[in-house]
Amino acid sequence: MKRIVIVDDDPQMGRLLKILFELEGYEVFVARQYGDILPTIREAQPDVVLMDVRVQGKETFHLLRELRQDKALAHIPVVMTSGMNCQQECLEAGANRFVLKPFVPDEMVRVVDSLVGVAG
Repeated sequence: MKRIVIVDDDPQMGRLLKILFELEGYEVFVARQYGDILPTIREAQPDVVLMDVRVQGKETFHLLRELRQDKALAHIPVVMTSGMNCQQECLEAGANRFVLKPFVPDEMVRVVDSLVGVAG
């Protein structure tokens, strides 16, 4: 089963994304607290991470860079999301893709599936 870690401190967005990806056949892990992000990713060993740029008022670029420097986690594709267009900054920090909020659920599924090698 494909695994995804969703990083979003908005409880409603987290629930919606969890349901969306469960319906697509993913095992879903959600990290809502800034301090839980890397431990959740390490524990879940996901096929992909979907991470909001800001969690609890803190930017997650530092965590993304840390992820890219960790030999055990560096291979995991990361999709960053934000309501502000910070695509360049996300890609420079190591994200594979950036999706601007609000996004269409089907679009997000296509982006994520393309990174885990699922025909979509």
